[in-house]
Amino acid sequence: MAKKFTGKDVGNGPFVVQEKPQAAPRNWAPVRPVECPQCHEPAQEACPHCHYGLLDGWRSASATCIAMNGARATGKSLYIAVLVKLLGQLLATVNSTIHFADSRTQQAYKEVYEKPLFEARSLMQPTMSASSDGSYQTHPLILSLGVLKGVRRYLVIRDVAGEDMESPPVDTQPLEFLRHADGVFFMFDPLAVSDIRAKVQDLVPTQLRLGGDPNVVLGNLLNIIGTATPPLAVILSKFDAMHELRNVDDVHWQSIMSNSGAAFMRDPSLDHASYDHADGELLHEEVRSLLHRLNANHLVLSLEQPNSGHKIPYRYFAVSALGESPRGETVNARGIAPFRCVDPVKWILSLNGVI
Repeated sequence: MAKKFTGKDVGNGPFVVQEKPQAAPRNWAPVRPVECPQCHEPAQEACPHCHYGLLDGWRSASATCIAMNGARATGKSLYIAVLVKLLGQLLATVNSTIHFADSRTQQAYKEVYEKPLFEARSLMQPTMSASSDGSYQTHPLILSLGVLKGVRRYLVIRDVAGEDMESPPVDTQPLEFLRHADGVFFMFDPLAVSDIRAKVQDLVPTQLRLGGDPNVVLGNLLNIIGTATPPLAVILSKFDAMHELRNVDDVHWQSIMSNSGAAFMRDPSLDHASYDHADGELLHEEVRSLLHRLNANHLVLSLEQPNSGHKIPYRYFAVSALGESPRGETVNARGIAPFRCVDPVKWILSLNGVI
């Protein structure tokens, strides 16, 4: 993989280029095997743009790439850990299964996500900057969704350290994949709002980790995306904390969060594989209203009336990866009960014609 796309030194062998013939059909693929000129072993097929190695059969399959984004401590890693488990349940409704597409993905998921959360029942360590030694997110998680609608499908997840989005490097080329993603998930932590923290301080355990200003992070994200148009899922994370507002001594928040008919009070996301656009539009408007109530007007206006004048497609979501706020660095004793976590993925997969 090219250094300019990773932000740090990487080890690569020589590049062997096979030019596509002018009269080649649309499904043309390089002649295999191609021999490495140094070691004379078969060379791995790679992306011509970033030189990342491709899996066998990649050209004949369809991949959907999702890029995580947001400030530190917004719950991105927790979301990924839980999402992989939920996708297995979702695919079962269409008689398919989820598998790790390569050993690197399997090892990364087990060590970084599964062991800390599901075995040690603790929170994962903050995601390191991509430029740090030992950073794992240089390599994406590649998940095989099986054959859907007659095509082999992959879901690729790229994690981004909140640190890298709060203070992006001068050269943002290592983050250029955000421009090319099929979907970008921007996570907003309601506990970053001091008024909300104050209201639920007796109902929700004190959060030991708080990230930076979400408005700054969103501005950095939009600057990196530039004129590209990846669909943007704006996700109000840790929504279990918002549910607690029905129990606070505030008549306005009590009435809002006690509305049993609201979309943000129910979770039909695993009922069927297809994305419910009517439910999604209702939730979108409800979360938009909540963001205004949270004084996140700047965030909303940044999307509706972007300073650059360049609009991108977006939709609001509400999720909770754990279902209960952690106590310190430990998962709540009542366990993990995710809320609406697959909604954003189903939206992106539906836009790509996967489901």
